[in-house]
Amino acid sequence: MQASPARPVTRAFATIALAASLGAAPTIPAPPVTPTEVLARMTRGDAGIESYSVPVRINVRLHKLISVRFHLSGTQYFKRPDHLALDLHAVPAEYRQLFAELGTPLTWPSLYDLRLVASTAQPATYQIEGIPKHRGDVERLVVDIDGDASAPLHAQWFCRGGGTIDMRITEQEDAGGYDLPQRAEADMNFGGYSVHATFQYGTYAVNEAMADAVFTGR
Repeated sequence: MQASPARPVTRAFATIALAASLGAAPTIPAPPVTPTEVLARMTRGDAGIESYSVPVRINVRLHKLISVRFHLSGTQYFKRPDHLALDLHAVPAEYRQLFAELGTPLTWPSLYDLRLVASTAQPATYQIEGIPKHRGDVERLVVDIDGDASAPLHAQWFCRGGGTIDMRITEQEDAGGYDLPQRAEADMNFGGYSVHATFQYGTYAVNEAMADAVFTGR
């Protein structure tokens, strides 16, 4: 009997929930000394953001022997210092921990032991590797940052059991002047299933009151 695709699919979606909190890197001057400095420069435009929520529509192509297409809708939430949640019916509660492990550029320094593995000055590019500080489903993070503000942020996660997530996020300035993700493309491989997902983000609500219960599920 062939296993139901439901569990791998929902697991895959839990792992790609990073979307709304990632973003393209602004132009960065001379190479910083540490990866934490690289990330701090990259997220400096987010200094005025304490929280946000944004509607997300996800178009999905699932493939294993045959391809199946469908779409999902939900809401992404962020609140400082390090809270992140995706209200998406297709992602069950047990996968929220994996979602939290992925993190965002704002939370990576607290989640991962980071090291700068490569950089160039002209043009300014950086590659950062992160090893989780606490054991979980993610084994390693690799981030490629381009100093060109128009270039997408490229992040890859390598998970226990061989699963991978490869994601590119493109930002655009919103009405409030913040550069926030507007579109993302993700390719995932889990348990023999190949998933391609396209994320489209709606209008952001920035710095509105947000209860901690949004992130705990209570």
